[in-house]
Amino acid sequence: MPNDMKFSSPDRKITESDINSVEATIGLLFPSVLRRQYLQSNGGVPEPYVYEDACIDTVVCEFIPIISDRGRCTAVSMYQNLVLDKGIVFLSYFPFAIDGGGDYFFADCSTEIAEVSFFSGELRSLIPLSIGISEFWMKLKPE
Repeated sequence: MPNDMKFSSPDRKITESDINSVEATIGLLFPSVLRRQYLQSNGGVPEPYVYEDACIDTVVCEFIPIISDRGRCTAVSMYQNLVLDKGIVFLSYFPFAIDGGGDYFFADCSTEIAEVSFFSGELRSLIPLSIGISEFWMKLKPE
């Protein structure tokens, strides 16, 4: 994650031990880039927050925390619901952000760069963005 990326209202600070526990619970190993991101900020509202490319123009409302002390919905519970229970994406895809319409950005944990895809509920389709999670955050711009 770029050092100048800011997240307001992150959840509680987490440790390597917390991440190890989450990985054991869901049976998925995070790439180092995703681990570092959660260690720097456990969720929050990104600034800047607009994502645009040739296929998508949306607002990233939240980087989803993996653990919450505030009663927030977590990426772990979303993974359980969307991936394990409903099977909308591959088992290696972890939901890390949500847009203004309630659609999800997923990081592919089977890739070292945590390649990002966007799941459009309206289209019922997974759209590969062909970038890693670090580049995803760098592409965000102000409204």
